[in-house]
Amino acid sequence: MVTGSIGLAMLLAAQPAAAPVTVEIVAIGHSETPATRFVLPVEVTATADTEDKAKAEVARIKAALVQQLAAIGVTPVPEDAGGASSKFSVPNLGVAEIDDKTHKPQSSDSFGMVGGSRSAIDRAKAIIAQTTGVSANQSPTTAITDTAAAARAAKRDAIAKARLDAQTYAEALGYADATVVSVSERGDFGTVFSYAMQSFGASLGGRMRPNMFGASHGDTVPMDVAVTVMFRLDGRK
Repeated sequence: MVTGSIGLAMLLAAQPAAAPVTVEIVAIGHSETPATRFVLPVEVTATADTEDKAKAEVARIKAALVQQLAAIGVTPVPEDAGGASSKFSVPNLGVAEIDDKTHKPQSSDSFGMVGGSRSAIDRAKAIIAQTTGVSANQSPTTAITDTAAAARAAKRDAIAKARLDAQTYAEALGYADATVVSVSERGDFGTVFSYAMQSFGASLGGRMRPNMFGASHGDTVPMDVAVTVMFRLDGRK
């Protein structure tokens, strides 16, 4: 009886171990960073007897507004910074834009004002609300200055998720170890696209999952990074 047990143990020990296998995992890492840049879309509109006078009035209102907002730390977004426009309305076929109520020439200028905090933007909106001919009806878009730090945090999250998935594969296949073989920032298009569509659908459903392709309007800015990690599974349990 004992002899048989010893013989069986020796037979099993003599069998070759299962060959290692590799598994490639694409993980989406996520980070949330407090916003450091708030851009408020602003529009100035004026009506006058002539188009030139309407344009001049828009320029006057804008200049006065910019001066007021600068005093609280909210300044115009440079035109070359992207995401902001600053131009008068250009009428079609040389015909000036006409105000529906007064039937007089009308001109407008849309531009962005940027502040470093939500409270600064709220103060700017309070000033705008008291200024004739100026409106700011859209929510400010938010961004961060140090995108590299946010990306690194998202990468760490992606690696942690990939390790968990690799360990799940290892346990399911009967392996003891999951060792990283390679890491790439090349994300699988199908995985990234699927994640984006799920995020978009969730936002439509009111759950507001971060959309990796959408603009941020919250006090924190989401960052999503796709990382591909190759693991080697070996060591039978």
